[in-house]
Amino acid sequence: MAFTIPSLDEIHGRLIGDYKARFPGADVSRFSDTWKRLRVLAGAVLGLHYHLNVVYEDLLPDGAAGEKLDRHGDIHDVTRKPATAAKKANALRVTGTPASSVAIGDALVHADGTRYQVDENASIPGGGSYVDVDVLALDTGSATRKQTGETFTFESPPSGINSSAVLVLDMDEDGDDEETDGAYRARILDRIAQPGMGGNANDYATWALEVTGIAGAYVFPLRQGLGSVDLACLHTGSGVVRLLTSGEIAEVQDYIDDRRPVSVADCRVLTVAAEPNDMEILITPEDGAEYQFDWDDTTPLAVSTYTAGTRTLKFTAARPADMQAGHRLIYKRTAATKNDGSEVVIESLGPGADEVVLTTDPANPPQAANAVYAGGPLVEIVRQAVLAHIDALGPARGSYAQGAWDGTLRTASLFKLAQLTPGVLDSTVVVPSANVEATNTAPNPSVGLITAQQVLVRKG
Repeated sequence: MAFTIPSLDEIHGRLIGDYKARFPGADVSRFSDTWKRLRVLAGAVLGLHYHLNVVYEDLLPDGAAGEKLDRHGDIHDVTRKPATAAKKANALRVTGTPASSVAIGDALVHADGTRYQVDENASIPGGGSYVDVDVLALDTGSATRKQTGETFTFESPPSGINSSAVLVLDMDEDGDDEETDGAYRARILDRIAQPGMGGNANDYATWALEVTGIAGAYVFPLRQGLGSVDLACLHTGSGVVRLLTSGEIAEVQDYIDDRRPVSVADCRVLTVAAEPNDMEILITPEDGAEYQFDWDDTTPLAVSTYTAGTRTLKFTAARPADMQAGHRLIYKRTAATKNDGSEVVIESLGPGADEVVLTTDPANPPQAANAVYAGGPLVEIVRQAVLAHIDALGPARGSYAQGAWDGTLRTASLFKLAQLTPGVLDSTVVVPSANVEATNTAPNPSVGLITAQQVLVRKG
């Protein structure tokens, strides 16, 4: 702030003092006519103070927001990236009678009110009952991204077509929100601090970040040899959602090719490949009751069987005496398709002494011999901190990276995240046992990105 804004009473007191100095005999006692008039004036002066403070913040881009920030962007030729509509090819399964057709523009609506349309002309083949078609959102923003299995309803179903259609692929292309003030401000300040230099490393990152949907750009000069530039780009989000599709890679490539120096021998936008990693962290809670695990897993349980229909989890031994309905548990799945490590909740005990019923079916249900541990109030807090950290990593740096980012999964970082969580007394990182670096083998056209697979946080 340019100055400290005085309170209403402070301004009023100053006005009364000034008035008494100018008119010594005036009555300025509390609730007198003059006191009331000066009180009203003090309120007006206070409003002006706040107005001036807002003007001060808007004078420079590091403090401006909203439309005022847009004006700074216009001056420096940096445009705020707009919201986009989600889309996906062959993602919407339309059912009906053979030879029935849908056309571009046929409108659908989701239960949350977001609107969509069929984005190609297609017919159900003879002898078939469905056809998978392209789908495009009519609204914009992240709310238009929908997951496999979600249902849309035709506003006016075409003849022979059922009223409901279901997604068979995630709508994970585009569907970006309008660029936030924070991200937009960072690009404006970067343009001011590092104006275009005709093709240095920062220019390539700047150009990539101008493309709608790109939240991170990472440059590797000379990775293919003299006169070459490679770069990798990422979306916001978590895990594989951060990865660009082949179409988005081509879009960034075209955008940069229109701007880069023609003297550059080769410029590539690299494919980023997810490299999933398990993490296992042991935590010891502080003494407060609010930090304790739900039940005693000093002797860990193991899965005997899991029945999806009844959601019944059977252990190889009797459940602990202190295990209750409403308690949480986690299990360590060892199959190739692993659980994500999140907690599941016990709906009820029994019917056997070695069984519990879960509230929901896990996406990757427990399997025989999986270890089972207690959940608790600290588990998800630590787990989410770890996931956020992983989602902030950049691609593997390799030997050619230009710029500051970390692409390595560091055990010290995981320890710090757990240890600094309120309520955690002590912590140990079991997996990974050493730092993990993703793959970056020059001049391959891809680089690796560390992603989270099974993040298990349990009692130490």
